[in-house]
Amino acid sequence: MRILVTGATGLIGTQLCSHLLTKGHSLHILTTRSPWRTDDAQTRVFQWSPKNMQIDHLALEGVNAIINLAGAKINQRWTAKNKRSILKSRMQSTRLLFDAVKQTDQKPHLINASAIGIYPSDFERKYTESDTSFSNDFDGEVVRQWEEETKQFEMLPCKTTILRIGLVLSSKGGAFVPLSLPTRWGLGAWFGNGQQWQSWIHIDDLVGVIDYCLQNQLEGYINATAPNPVRQRHLIQTIAKEVGAPQFLPGIPKFLMSIALGKMYKLVYDSIYAKPERLLGSRYPYQFPEISACVADLIAKDK
Repeated sequence: MRILVTGATGLIGTQLCSHLLTKGHSLHILTTRSPWRTDDAQTRVFQWSPKNMQIDHLALEGVNAIINLAGAKINQRWTAKNKRSILKSRMQSTRLLFDAVKQTDQKPHLINASAIGIYPSDFERKYTESDTSFSNDFDGEVVRQWEEETKQFEMLPCKTTILRIGLVLSSKGGAFVPLSLPTRWGLGAWFGNGQQWQSWIHIDDLVGVIDYCLQNQLEGYINATAPNPVRQRHLIQTIAKEVGAPQFLPGIPKFLMSIALGKMYKLVYDSIYAKPERLLGSRYPYQFPEISACVADLIAKDK
């Protein structure tokens, strides 16, 4: 299979591309970096500029699927400038891909990143893909607009998969590193009362989910999370137990994080329980369904 990947140099994209190559797929990489070359015979690199709505149309030649992971990181201060960048980077890249595919005879399967941040924060409610209650906060609005842009592919028509990704846990970056480092020194702490739900997924499973969607032609909305979300307090305690460190600090109050992070502080206090109903129904074989095994694996890889 020939697969076009955007966001290939990010945390998820890097591991995904390595995985796809081991499965014998050939890759077309779209990048804004110039020049960027590869000696891998299975990989070709093409330039694009979503900001300027420019793309090398040869990137779509013979492509069976597109995996779109492009977008500015949302875990940065939510200044007016950064908020525009966060939204526009997602909308422009997806729209540019749509315009490019529209001009081809091929109608590839699109797998587009999204996030569970589309759901409203709630300490009791459990969300499945069929829920239509959406957050009115900035991150929720970004995801909602991004998904609406992605849905345009269905009109071409293309098989369209929207992955609502949870908290990605990896030893190479993302949320796990800043959570585990202080915990190793006995300085681990949750945010607030620590009762907020964390819908997490091991990066190996996330890559596996993307591959599974490709192979099984899954379409529509999919909660890309592990089947057993945990309270944030339990996550920190699990890390502390695995590294053999004490955990005695109280929860970090909101006012301190609002000073440190600005309006983005809400991300660490939000509670979202997203159940992967579609993946469970299709019997996706999770490698790490439980947080204890996930943490143990990541700590072992980091030694």
